[in-house]
Amino acid sequence: MNLKNKVMKKIHFILVAMFVLSVAAVLSISPSKAVSQKKINSTGNSMPDSVKQVLSNSCIGCHADGGKGSAMYMWNFSVWDTYSAEKQSKKANAICNAITKGSMPPESVKKATPEKIPTAAQKEIVCKWAASLKAK
Repeated sequence: MNLKNKVMKKIHFILVAMFVLSVAAVLSISPSKAVSQKKINSTGNSMPDSVKQVLSNSCIGCHADGGKGSAMYMWNFSVWDTYSAEKQSKKANAICNAITKGSMPPESVKKATPEKIPTAAQKEIVCKWAASLKAK
């Protein structure tokens, strides 16, 4: 084997090793820890602490940075402050409808973590807040 081939094999090995280490580093980051530490803040329409608490328990795991793409498309609490008052109002009312109908949280979440299912009182808190929002 000539010197050129040996050098190319070493370079190839180094590149593969770097790739594997990069993938391992990305996979070692725990999205659940990152998501669980997020807090919901709102500067557009006021979001009372009681509403934040319900949404943090029942929704934020999927509907914030680190959550599922389709869930974040519907409601992304990581960017809630960037929504217009009208968009916040529409999304808040959609959240009320989803939790009232029982379509949220989804069945897989309900089975795995039943404590994430909002109680009747929690649903009322969210729905009263959603009804109070006015598009500015």
